[in-house]
Amino acid sequence: MFDLRLWLESLLAPVALIAWCLVLLTAMAWRMPIPKLMRFGAAGVLLVYLALSMPLTVDPAFSALQDWARRDARCGQPPAGSVIIVLAGGFEHAPDRLTDFNALQGDGLRRTLAAVALARRTPHSVLLFTGGGNTRFSEAAVMGALAEALGIAANRIELEQRSHTTYESAINTRAMLARDPPAARYLVTSAYHMPRSYRAFRDAGQKVCAWPAGFLSTHAPLLDRLIPQLGGLEKSSLLLHEYLGMIFYSLVKFRQLPFVQTHS
Repeated sequence: MFDLRLWLESLLAPVALIAWCLVLLTAMAWRMPIPKLMRFGAAGVLLVYLALSMPLTVDPAFSALQDWARRDARCGQPPAGSVIIVLAGGFEHAPDRLTDFNALQGDGLRRTLAAVALARRTPHSVLLFTGGGNTRFSEAAVMGALAEALGIAANRIELEQRSHTTYESAINTRAMLARDPPAARYLVTSAYHMPRSYRAFRDAGQKVCAWPAGFLSTHAPLLDRLIPQLGGLEKSSLLLHEYLGMIFYSLVKFRQLPFVQTHS
């Protein structure tokens, strides 16, 4: 149902107001006696801002990234005894205790909940949380404590607390699991993060099954899609981060490791 009040609030939100100011400045630039280069520059800034902030342009690209994650998820339900690797999602603030679950960002919470639900359906499975940090308690430790609070036995939870990036998680969990008997490995992370993570783990020599969690909505009503929004800018930032990360990993990081197998 169309809500006029919410639509007007979107029109007057700071992100949208910046766009309207840019529209005004661009219109003024084309009426002023200034060089053509400056006019085209003003128009270019406006178009880039609209492209990065409007759901109309951002959502299709973001949806394609999440569809990529769906294509990677081809293994189905994990067999008994699987290892479920869960990537950390960052802190909102430094936790003051191990059970300060509010410190976890939304991504970390969603990944933990998805992993716990998967572990409950998978007998004798192990949850391996990976993620360090520069805080007293690591991301992996807090996520592991949350999993235990949700009913997962402590002997089914393992922690890898040295990694600061997805790349490091792929390498460090590989080293940890090399000491254990072979078992199916399932990778849990946010849907938008899965394409880069999946390829990082595969290129690090780990044969993992993708289990994407936390799909973000990309189906806003048409009128909402035409208004610049903070959510659009956030998705654009995530898109740039993920695609640049994939390029960086393929061109730089894994080529520096002679023991890593590179898959085409």
